[in-house]
Amino acid sequence: EVGIATCLGETGRDLFRVNDLMKTMATSPKYTRPLALFRKRIAYANAYGTDFVVPGSTAAFLDDSSDSLHYFDADLESIEEETQSQQQAADRVCPATEQGLFVATCYTPRQSMTDLEPSGSELEVMSKTLDSLGWTKVFVDLRKGIPISAKVPIVSNSSPDTCPVRRLSTNRKVATSKDLCSAISSGRGGRVTVPLGHNAIIAFKRGSFRTAFNKGGRPVADSLAINLIEDISMWTQNV
Repeated sequence: EVGIATCLGETGRDLFRVNDLMKTMATSPKYTRPLALFRKRIAYANAYGTDFVVPGSTAAFLDDSSDSLHYFDADLESIEEETQSQQQAADRVCPATEQGLFVATCYTPRQSMTDLEPSGSELEVMSKTLDSLGWTKVFVDLRKGIPISAKVPIVSNSSPDTCPVRRLSTNRKVATSKDLCSAISSGRGGRVTVPLGHNAIIAFKRGSFRTAFNKGGRPVADSLAINLIEDISMWTQNV
């Protein structure tokens, strides 16, 4: 990793944590306090190894040692009724949900920064500090939306359509960061996909080929747009 970071220059050294920039931005009040001022923080993460550039665990800042709690859907008691009604409205007209691309939505409870004293490894501290700001995390499965994929023989007793994250959310109302990290890293039985979901999740368009290749993520982009419009509309009504 150090060799790759060096080849990528200053940006590579930042991203591969050769220096302390990423840790500082994830844990220092200088950066976290402005982020905490937003009414809502949403993170979209590609699950099941479909994103080589930003893996799901990185996009959702999960850590395999963190016990940070993530509540599924609207089960988090501290979420205001307004937020619940927004989620319910979005679910009714959510293109990505209708096509099975959203496998789970989680919420982390907001905590006071003065009471937070995370411990553990550097990555675990970064993960817990970001989670404490209160997030909506949406896990996306684009395996069927990426053109380059193939079915493979099933070597376990699980159903080929079994989704580890959806199964986790069905069996319980809350999961830890490490539970989710394990679930989104598990392969979805029956299909192997080239990890090109980084551009697909935003339906990236530049030329006819890329537009066609990434069109599987269009419902995700449409759902995000619908959610943003409904949020802005509701905030405007409350002014």
